[in-house]
Amino acid sequence: MKKYNFLFLILILISVMIFPQISFKKEKILLKKDSNSWIMNQIIQEFESKLSYSYNVFATDSSTSINDELEKYNIKMELTEDSSKNTIRVLATFDSTVLDLSEKIKNNKDWIDIFTIKVLEKISFYRLFNSNDWNVLQLTYWDGIDEYPIISSDGKKLIFISDRYIGNRNIWGYDFTNNKYINIPLNFSSEYFPNITEDGSYVFQSSLYGKWDVLIYNPDTQDITRISDASYNAYTPYYFNGDIYFSAEERNGKSWTEIYKYSIKDDKLERLTSLKNTFKFRPTIYNNHVIFQMIDSKTGQNNIYIIKDGQIQPIVYSKLNEVDPFGTKKYIIYSKLTDGYYRIILFDPKENKETPLTLNISDDAFYPSVYNNIVLFSLYYKNGEPDIFAIRLP
Repeated sequence: MKKYNFLFLILILISVMIFPQISFKKEKILLKKDSNSWIMNQIIQEFESKLSYSYNVFATDSSTSINDELEKYNIKMELTEDSSKNTIRVLATFDSTVLDLSEKIKNNKDWIDIFTIKVLEKISFYRLFNSNDWNVLQLTYWDGIDEYPIISSDGKKLIFISDRYIGNRNIWGYDFTNNKYINIPLNFSSEYFPNITEDGSYVFQSSLYGKWDVLIYNPDTQDITRISDASYNAYTPYYFNGDIYFSAEERNGKSWTEIYKYSIKDDKLERLTSLKNTFKFRPTIYNNHVIFQMIDSKTGQNNIYIIKDGQIQPIVYSKLNEVDPFGTKKYIIYSKLTDGYYRIILFDPKENKETPLTLNISDDAFYPSVYNNIVLFSLYYKNGEPDIFAIRLP
């Protein structure tokens, strides 16, 4: 194993790209109901509450005339109640598309909450790839935690971590092809940092075996493979082209972490770094190089480093914390403490320029990932509980 030499830290001056800021402007949504029953009013109130961060909400009933020519709505939702069939029907119209989202009524608060979440999320999941009428899009509406979003390489599935319905963090997501939710029900453990391979297997960090491990889960056979050491903790896996990169604990009187690479095809584990007394996390691939987040043991500062020419070198390094890197062929996307909030940043290393993507959102944003021109991230906007949002790059 070649031992990498560590370069002394050099302050890299990063310029801010002169670039039109992506506008986070509330869209307009119309809620139109056909009755004043208790269940209908409860549903409308729940919609208004969940939509209030991302939308200007206009609620009315069918007896009120709305001049659509004077008021441009991004989404119109018509709610009708059929008491004979005990159903609520929601017709959502946007971009000349109409989605019929109907369900049998259950007269309780839990059903209302679940129903309104599913309606709003299915609208957003459809708009993600089928609408050009958004710059910033809220994708999830769960009242708890939705984090670590990523889209499969073929664009057919969105996966993330959520504590919805049971309290534990599990893998959730949405299958865009079959229009249905995904859930990996490992209900007695907590999962983080999900990935999905080309054959549909899931890679993630889990507490299933009583400590932190990196696991592969086959949904067809339900087989679970642990690829990390049985004795030490392993963290923050990242899957790329048949390989899994992750951080693993090392101990020799002291504790630190190193970056490892596991080849699924060859069943081979390789250590990529050797630098004691430093904590390294969140490996990813930028332009065919491994990059990762590393914590300065003296200052507690987080910055981003690259393995290049046999050395560990700083690639994003400033006096502000840079965390959660995600690499593409051209860019590095990460979260950075800027003006009192953690913002999602798009960085071009060749031009040495940053583009703040969430500069006009006054809430903390973490865990970015990229699919084509769409950046996903978790936004901590509701008493600290996050939902998944998307930004479309120009």
